[in-house]
Amino acid sequence: MKLKHDRFTLSLRLATWMALPMMFFFVGCGETPEAPAASSTTETAMDEEGMMPARRQKAFKKIFHAVPSPIETALLLERSGIRFDAGALHSLDNASGYATTDLQSVNLGIYAGDLSYSVIFNQNQQSVDYLNTCRRLCDGLGVGDIISADLIDRANNNRDIRDSLVDIVTETFYALNGRFRENGMEEVSGLMAAGGWIEGVYLGTRNLNSSTDDLKLRIAEQKMTLENLMGLLRSYTPTAALTDMMTALGPVEAAFAGVTITENAAAATAAEDGTVVISGGPEVNYDEATLTAISESIAAVRNQYAK
Repeated sequence: MKLKHDRFTLSLRLATWMALPMMFFFVGCGETPEAPAASSTTETAMDEEGMMPARRQKAFKKIFHAVPSPIETALLLERSGIRFDAGALHSLDNASGYATTDLQSVNLGIYAGDLSYSVIFNQNQQSVDYLNTCRRLCDGLGVGDIISADLIDRANNNRDIRDSLVDIVTETFYALNGRFRENGMEEVSGLMAAGGWIEGVYLGTRNLNSSTDDLKLRIAEQKMTLENLMGLLRSYTPTAALTDMMTALGPVEAAFAGVTITENAAAATAAEDGTVVISGGPEVNYDEATLTAISESIAAVRNQYAK
């Protein structure tokens, strides 16, 4: 299948991006654009894991601005008319079994994906339950105070208002990301990034037979996000957890090899209603066999960690 971003409006795009709790999970709160560095040793200074801190932060931003969000996947599922699939979610009962930092980090990302999915599909009580589960995992990671009892009460009191729940999740993960950065736990954020991305693609590929072309295109586009994610994971000093994650994602990379993306020049024009319309952009080629391979490989790696 050959598809291209022929037309979409920035106004719709921006409306979608404003509801991305998973993006805010990993992108720092209140950041300002980085000023060009003056000529000094700071330009080449590397952190202990072998990558300049400014470059790593840019890598995080690139990943989560490259459409990896489970919230956006859930919005696409909703628009395509697919029903909420509770059976696809990670079991809440499994959370107590994650005793190591590595498993807690990856599964926090997975559960946050399920939280986003539940919020978008108006599964109100389930959303609160997944927020509680994220809190328990945060306890294990030493940041449990971010998801406080007051926050849980606030979510419970607003569980019938989707926009309020989206705001709560967004605020929560802004705060979590800030704390992890303060505590020097960037590697934890990397593993959570992987978990969140895996769950988003997993949820998006559970109903391929009835998926819209729009959703299939968005799944195929995740090839670019995966490349960024793997680059981020490789930027760290190798650990057993990171090596295991990259090994687990190997078959997913192989499946995405069936997607080809050709960069074309994009042009912006003003529509009659005043919105800015983008034409051109990347041309994405894939076939149904490739999407099936992506679905099967992402399910395998997801279930490897969500057990």
